[in-house]
Amino acid sequence: MSHQSIRLHEAAPGNGLAADPLQQQGRLRLNLFAGRSLGEREFDIMQSYAEQRLAPLLCGHAPGIIHGLEVAAGEVPLADSETSDWLFRVRPGLAVGGDGKIVNMIFPLDQYWQEQKSEYLARRSRELNPLGAVNGIYFLCVIRELEPVDKSGQFAACVRDELDLLRDARIETVTRLTLQPVWEADEAVVAAKADRDLTINRLLAEHLATDWFAANGAVPIGMLAVENDAVLWFDAVAGRFPAKADANYWTFLSHTSQAIQQHFNGWHLADAAARQTLIDSFNLAHLPAAGVLPTLFLDDVATLPKPHWFPPHLQVEMAPIAESQVPGLIARELPRTSIDLEQVGGDRIRLLLAVADSDYRADLLDLPLPDWQMQQELYRYAQRAHDSWKDWVVQYDALFNNLQPADFQTSEGKRLFFSVPDKIDTEAEGQPITPELFFSRLIAVSRDWQTAANGINPDLPAPYTESIPPPPVGETFDWSAPPPSEANGLLKQYLDVSLRIEHTEQLIDDLADLLTLYADMQRSQRQQIDHVSLSFARLAGGVPGDGSGLAVARWLPDIKFSSKTPPA
Repeated sequence: MSHQSIRLHEAAPGNGLAADPLQQQGRLRLNLFAGRSLGEREFDIMQSYAEQRLAPLLCGHAPGIIHGLEVAAGEVPLADSETSDWLFRVRPGLAVGGDGKIVNMIFPLDQYWQEQKSEYLARRSRELNPLGAVNGIYFLCVIRELEPVDKSGQFAACVRDELDLLRDARIETVTRLTLQPVWEADEAVVAAKADRDLTINRLLAEHLATDWFAANGAVPIGMLAVENDAVLWFDAVAGRFPAKADANYWTFLSHTSQAIQQHFNGWHLADAAARQTLIDSFNLAHLPAAGVLPTLFLDDVATLPKPHWFPPHLQVEMAPIAESQVPGLIARELPRTSIDLEQVGGDRIRLLLAVADSDYRADLLDLPLPDWQMQQELYRYAQRAHDSWKDWVVQYDALFNNLQPADFQTSEGKRLFFSVPDKIDTEAEGQPITPELFFSRLIAVSRDWQTAANGINPDLPAPYTESIPPPPVGETFDWSAPPPSEANGLLKQYLDVSLRIEHTEQLIDDLADLLTLYADMQRSQRQQIDHVSLSFARLAGGVPGDGSGLAVARWLPDIKFSSKTPPA
């Protein structure tokens, strides 16, 4: 049985090793089997194969952050020390560098500023461009590098610090933080201390065409300002570039949105002066070509819109847009350019009011053309309203005509009404205006409103500049008032009859009282007659009831009574 030796380190064409063309090297997987010896070269082949297979996955991807890599920065106290230092804590994430290689972080990364500063100054010294101190505005970046993990870094002055190639060493891919200068000058520090958001806004707007992704594969994840090795501030949005086309524009938009949100947080103020002060204190030098602005910048959208905050040289127009179209519109219009708010450049912006899709129409804010059919119908409607008013006046007079305040002072009037009601002026209260008067007032009010609203263009737009529309041809319209009525209304008649009934009832009560008095008088007379008859019966020497008293009474007309003078 013959034995065939296997050579592991000799390159043969077709196995993806050194003898193959460069475009094929590393694209074939090493065939592993039990008993095969794995050395450094075999591991290099396996790693090269893995990198060659993974590299095309994101080779066409735009550089930037795919997900994660959020930075939380702040000043924290140092352990076992009374001093404090800035700590940058980066969350795990994935990004693509400017060289097309992946920058992957699986675990969070903490980095103190003093260590980061020392590393940056040492790198500048190795590049023969030394600095005395970190001073300016920088990007905080993540970078993937190869690094020997067993290198201690503690070498004497006469010992070379290169890696010993004759001893075993482990080289691993590490992700660390680095600084990338944006504006390294004293002027940058002055601007950063004066107004943070304004400085960032100007830097992002002026470098929209700058490629911030370095050739060494560093990916920016934040922006910080430093004055003589001391951190002034850190912004996690200004230096965060997403991994998509036009990343500079999207970062510019993100920072502008953040500045607006932070400044106008809780802007619902009742005082108009406080709202205006809040608007005036907001300062930016540039705006992205597309984005979302706060509603505080616009008043009276439903009537005559009045914009605020925008500089006077900026031409502003308005148009509606469906809510579902806003993201696509921003993505399409954002890469155009930036809007300069400080210098006159003839910029013109369009404020788009997002409207629900169910309510959206393309001509929602357009000036409407005159509707001639509606104008003709207004005359007919006014005639019907006038006829209805005339019928109402006739019915009103039929009910309430000739009523006087004294009519409500009767008992029935007080029962029906607690107080004297106000008299309705039928001509002043209910009479509809004529179409000619309606159009005349509409034009006059529109002219006063337009002039008082802005005072810039007192000329009215169409259709207010046109004359009063004529009435429909061939139709007759009567705007006369109904003839006055002299007859009393039903309520007047009712109150009058009620008053007469009250008088009759009072007369009946008076007559009943008189009859009662007469009956009492007759009863008194009868009693008096009985008393007289009793006296006459006694005078005749009879007894009551025997008729002797009547006999004497019959002689009364012939009897003359005279006074008898008693004897002296």
